[in-house]
Amino acid sequence: MASILIIDDDTYIRRTFEDLFVPLGHEVIPMMTAEDGLKYLDKDEPDLIFLDLKLPGMNGLELLEVLKSRKNTIPVVVITSHANIDTSVQAMKLGAADYIRKPFNIDELVLIVEKIVKERQKDAQLAYFQQQKDAILGFGDIIGNSQPMQEVYRFIQQVASTPKTTVLIRGETGTGKELVARAIHYKSERGNKPFIEINCSAFQETLLEAELFGYEAGAFTNAIQRKKGLLELADGGSFFLDEIGDMAVSLQAKILKVLEKQTFRRVGGTKEIRVDTRIISASSRDIDQCIRDGSFREDLYYRLNVASILLPPLRERKEDVLLLASHFLKIYNAEFKKNIRSISDDLKNQLLRHNWPGNVRELKNIIERAVLFEQSDVLTGKSINLWDREGSRPATIDHIEIDEKGVSLYEIEKSLIAQALEKTNYNQTKAAKLLGLTRETLKYRIKKHRINPRIKNG
Repeated sequence: MASILIIDDDTYIRRTFEDLFVPLGHEVIPMMTAEDGLKYLDKDEPDLIFLDLKLPGMNGLELLEVLKSRKNTIPVVVITSHANIDTSVQAMKLGAADYIRKPFNIDELVLIVEKIVKERQKDAQLAYFQQQKDAILGFGDIIGNSQPMQEVYRFIQQVASTPKTTVLIRGETGTGKELVARAIHYKSERGNKPFIEINCSAFQETLLEAELFGYEAGAFTNAIQRKKGLLELADGGSFFLDEIGDMAVSLQAKILKVLEKQTFRRVGGTKEIRVDTRIISASSRDIDQCIRDGSFREDLYYRLNVASILLPPLRERKEDVLLLASHFLKIYNAEFKKNIRSISDDLKNQLLRHNWPGNVRELKNIIERAVLFEQSDVLTGKSINLWDREGSRPATIDHIEIDEKGVSLYEIEKSLIAQALEKTNYNQTKAAKLLGLTRETLKYRIKKHRINPRIKNG
């Protein structure tokens, strides 16, 4: 809702605004004089100002001129009488957004507020979108000066110039695959079109199919009306399939058709729908191993792998760790309204020694938590206290013996999920955290492996 500053020496007018707009959820700040209004504007900024032109002391036109000299962007609606229409025109020339005559038409007054509030919201959204887009065009949150990251930047620039080329982004969890996909999209000529994404590991097969392709009314229970799929919404833009290695083989065949013919059918539909979208996919799994296991189609892999990049894990670009930490410090200083000026030498050493199994995502989460709890103006290791004791380091698997009979990744994953559930007393939220997964992803994989979740809580 909006904050409305009403400057009018008429007590009845001020009370009318309070009685009308406060019940609608708006905040009303009543002031009797222009001087009082200026004092308020020195310390706060409302969304909208209603200004009576005839005031004791400084009048409304004089206040408008002051606001104009400050290049103030707050919309001002002047309040006038029928006899002062010429003054209203003068006020519009000085930058007033609108004017309203006494006595008020209540409906007109409400419409003026609704119109200006909606315009302000739209302008703010557009400004935010442009800011986000500008950040992404400059690689946004993809931070790093190391040689491996320079190669990533060159890849993004090169692939962005060919807007029809399919792209496969590989890398460990937390290395920034989504950020690279977004940068490719926004740097390409498709940048003004939609960027649509979906995480293939977060949905069951039937739900994922419905999300991707949409469905016709009556296609299944509760399909009351037709729904467009995400692929259809991405027409003209880019479609990002995250964790495509977890997609069911039956759905892979349909994605292959989209790549080959640029058409698909909605669930329950017979009409071929044509789309023009660039497919960008990503996986933290070893797709070559998935092909050998029979869980990923080789022909789809060849179509996805036209342009491919392996993102470096953070442990292989340690020179970027402190740069990233400083970047996240600025972000969370602003978010938590703190003024932490630097990172202590002790903490810097800890950050550089850590192996970062969770990559950039892990570093970001750690800095967020540290900023939240830090009480001084220097970020120290005391506010983190995660890996300075041997037992607190996250576990990693450096080596698994493969004998002549081979090894099943499917069974390894199933075993790890079962272990995590047992360790957490079958609390899925805690088990997901142990495995570095979201709760929804864990739930999907429990069903995928047909593990009895025996949910006790979480």
